[in-house]
Amino acid sequence: MYFEPGQTVLRRCWRGGRITFLQATRVIEDGERGLLLWLPAGATYWRIMTGDGRTHHDGTLDELGPDAVLRPLVWSGNDLLMWQRSGEPWSVWWFFRQGRFLSWYGNLEEPFVRWRDGDVRGVDFADNALDVLVDPDLSWRWKDERELVAKTGHLHYWDEAQAAAIRADGARLAAVAQSGAFPFDGTWCDFRPDPAWPVPRRTAGWDRPRAVRADPSGTMAS
Repeated sequence: MYFEPGQTVLRRCWRGGRITFLQATRVIEDGERGLLLWLPAGATYWRIMTGDGRTHHDGTLDELGPDAVLRPLVWSGNDLLMWQRSGEPWSVWWFFRQGRFLSWYGNLEEPFVRWRDGDVRGVDFADNALDVLVDPDLSWRWKDERELVAKTGHLHYWDEAQAAAIRADGARLAAVAQSGAFPFDGTWCDFRPDPAWPVPRRTAGWDRPRAVRADPSGTMAS
């Protein structure tokens, strides 16, 4: 099941049986190179957050407590392209500001699963905390190392061996970046959205159950 350009896709991050992060995005392309999504600055997104402003970056779901619920926020500052390919433990983001490419962001995560429920479409995944920041000169650095360590061994997260595997995934992605290979070869750095595109919006059905992988392509039967 491939998505069509222009469609809205809900990008849903799960942990402990709950959606912890949700973005409504626009499909740019979906094919042999992978799935490419667009999220403009000014779009509404949703994040697990407590009433006093703590997010899933500040603790485990248990530590945040029952006050942590999905709350709407405005995506500000940078426009995003987000690319991911079936079976890979990361997505790569392009940051743009006023049409100028700034940098890449490697988000380490479990391989995604596509889903479709009538006219509602999405991808489901679980975030793995650790990230890889890549500058235009292909230098890189870690982000959120402390969060990876802090959540190691907690219910619904990862154990020591899994944390080591997540770090190894990040090192592999960093090596791709340093080599200047796709997707760090300049592809899409000159991307410009159609100014007539409406801002993607969350659709009814966004809270359907999490998709379960049906085959190695990352597709779930509808």
